[in-house]
Amino acid sequence: MDKISDELKLEWLTTTTPTRRRVVINTGYPEDSQQLPEYTITPLRRQIHQPSFGNLGKLPPELLCMVFQYLTCDDLETLHGTSTGGHIAVLTFPQYHSLLKHFPTILAILKETRLSRSFTISQIYETFKSPLCTTCSQFGGYVFLPSFTRCCMNCAETRSRFLPISRDGARTEFGVKGKKTLDGLPQLNNIAGFYSSLRGEIKYYTQRLALYSRELVKKLGDPHHTPGSAQRSLGHPPRSHSFKAHQRYMALTSLPCFIPESASMEKGVYCAGCDIRAREHAFLCQGSDMTDYRSRPIHNHITDGREVSCGANGPRNQCPLVTEQHRLHDSRDVLHHLQVCVGAQALFNVKWTRSQKTIAVVDL
Repeated sequence: MDKISDELKLEWLTTTTPTRRRVVINTGYPEDSQQLPEYTITPLRRQIHQPSFGNLGKLPPELLCMVFQYLTCDDLETLHGTSTGGHIAVLTFPQYHSLLKHFPTILAILKETRLSRSFTISQIYETFKSPLCTTCSQFGGYVFLPSFTRCCMNCAETRSRFLPISRDGARTEFGVKGKKTLDGLPQLNNIAGFYSSLRGEIKYYTQRLALYSRELVKKLGDPHHTPGSAQRSLGHPPRSHSFKAHQRYMALTSLPCFIPESASMEKGVYCAGCDIRAREHAFLCQGSDMTDYRSRPIHNHITDGREVSCGANGPRNQCPLVTEQHRLHDSRDVLHHLQVCVGAQALFNVKWTRSQKTIAVVDL
């Protein structure tokens, strides 16, 4: 692989196209079916010509930035519309300015899901510039909105902590009592639109549901509660398994990593070699033609040659090849992976041989 430049290696051996078709917020099916409004900050009212915004205007810029870090998006929008001084201070606040300039989509999503009042700008910015999944420490290209924690797709689909829970679910699974018990937690109101399940089934949801972080709800629950007892005693029918499977993606959206040093964003890449190896392995074990297999989610069918069940909490005993196939890599660090990946090396040899034949033909 030392024969060519790093840029050509990335072009030959990586892809930015997701290897697994999933529908999350802002990734509609069909394309752009979830119509998210463009994020716009509340404009300054024309009749307000007040240059100062109270005692905050007396603080030096350094202290003012420290104060702004503890404000939410809603707070900053309100402050922005109070005076010309507030208008200038908010738009020049470095963290908020970076979010507005480089990825305002996440602010639009927080506003549309009514989470813009739940997280401070400092929390949002720190997650925005952190590249690693909080569970497996691999590159994470997504964010779990109810707790605003970064994650990778593999963890998002296999870890129960990334499966949001409704009020009914909180009462049923953890024995949370009282309507106001969950009021202090971030509450996500899902956006109406298409969402997929772990099996790749697409379904449209119009109802707006209140969803919470399972980890945060568990801390408020009754440690002696028996899951499901409250639901049975009240005679409520359980939620459909289909709803629970789609629910996971209602709280998930893509989030590139912001690199402050270069003022750029890292969206991540997939290894084409890992994709080929997983598909070949699945094809051999599946015993069907490749065209038919490519149209179906891989981990629902094959795990080391065995059939597996795939529920709302993710597949059990997922094949390592499948895990690597869907792993998103940081393009700055993926070259080391390409050096040791068997699939990438095989693909490189094919590409290199073809390029040499092309050169020979041109010379003739």
